[in-house]
Formats: sequence, structure tokens, C-alpha cells
Amino acid sequence: MKRYIFILIDLSSKLLKNTSSSIRDFFLKYSTIGYFIRKKVYYGTGIQLHGYSTFQIGKAAQVQIGNNFKCHGAKCGIEPGLPTLIKVADGATLSIGNNTGISNTSIHCYQEVTIGNYVNIGGGVKIVDTDFHSLDWQDRHYRDKDIANKKTSPIHIGNYVFIGTRSIICKGVTIGDHSIIAAGSVGVKDIPADEVWGGNPAKFIKHI
Repeated sequence: MKRYIFILIDLSSKLLKNTSSSIRDFFLKYSTIGYFIRKKVYYGTGIQLHGYSTFQIGKAAQVQIGNNFKCHGAKCGIEPGLPTLIKVADGATLSIGNNTGISNTSIHCYQEVTIGNYVNIGGGVKIVDTDFHSLDWQDRHYRDKDIANKKTSPIHIGNYVFIGTRSIICKGVTIGDHSIIAAGSVGVKDIPADEVWGGNPAKFIKHI
């Protein structure tokens, strides 16, 4: 029986690869919508899903995706080799506003990630509200303890924000409305509204 399942998966994969991008996107979109329904995700109208993306939504997670959400995954976007990955852990909360677009982006939400309206998130961006591992070196003796003692802190991204390609937004960061994060930056502290920040770690560059 397992052999037949693998054959079906292989045939489905080959079929998707050989179909036009519009047909492929159609099937991928509605399989994703079906997953949203099963996971009780609230989603708005006009959602556009292009290329391959992965959504992993845990138990009792609360996920809300606004109108006209646009998502580019593998095979498209400016990082065509990277799928978009959105992971929401058990009991965590993810909210994405209206008219927001992401490309080849990774969002790891273990507590809370809020993204506002009209936000542009560039290719290869990573948004992570956790350290994934304990910061106490002694916990590394024990893998389970190392993971269990990780720290998390909410991320809040305001309206009309633009996050440049390959940037990383770390746990506990708030980005104010209209601000711009330069490509390749690492955000480790709050960024006020109406400012441009860049670098590793990201620092103030200028007012908008």
C-alpha cells in the first residue's frame, strides 16, 4: 500500500511540474485553502498564492490573514529556489493584515507575530519570535531541555512597512508604521515609525 502512495505522490509532483504555472497555482491555492479550513484559519478575499509554499499550523493556534494577501513561494519571486514557510506553533497567534505581500519568506511564530496592512516583505526575509534554543549553555547537555527552555517574545510590524530582501527580524521587535528596513539587515530592537534602518545590527539611517 505504501508503494502505491509514493507512486501517486511522485505522479502528482511530475504533473504539477509539467503543467503551466497558472494551473499549478490554481491547484496549490485551493489545496492550501482546504488546509486553512481544516485548521480554522480566518482568511479574507482575494488571496493570491504563487509557487510552492508551506503552512504548518499547530493545535489551538490562532491565525488570521487579511484581504488581498499575496504570497510568492518557490519557482517564483526574487528567491525562486526558496519556498515560503509559515509555521505557527501550538497555541501561538499570527495575524497578517490586508493588502500585504511576502516573497520566499520564513515566519516562525511560537508566541505572537502581528503584521499590519500594506506591508511588503522581500525575498529571503526571516521573521522569528523565538531563539529556538536555550541561551544557557548548560541546557545544551540535554536536547529536550535545550529546546524547552527557549525564549520567545512577540513581534509587531506596523502598517505600510517595507522589509528588504534577506533581512532578519528577531524576537521582541516592534517596527513602526511606514518604516523601511534595508536589505540584509538584522532587527534586534524596536524601530520607530517613519524611519529607515539598516545593517547588522540594524541602526538608524534617516527619517522618511
